[in-house]
Amino acid sequence: MIQFIYGWNQYLWPLLITTQDSMQTIVTGIKKMLTTTDELAEWQLAMATAVLAMLPPVAVVILMQRLFVRGLVETEK
Repeated sequence: MIQFIYGWNQYLWPLLITTQDSMQTIVTGIKKMLTTTDELAEWQLAMATAVLAMLPPVAVVILMQRLFVRGLVETEK
């Protein structure tokens, strides 16, 4: 669960490796939505995309919560 969330939120590694826009991760896509030029950023689209990007990690945490807690509680001493 922790490794999935770590991999999902990576920014630098996909930025260095991907060469095509179709291979971008959602995190690099959100960054490219927020341009630093003189034009106004479309914040409503960027924030909606950020909310959608949070759904898979939240789903993994909710679905794996029971197993995660059981692993913490039932460890051998």
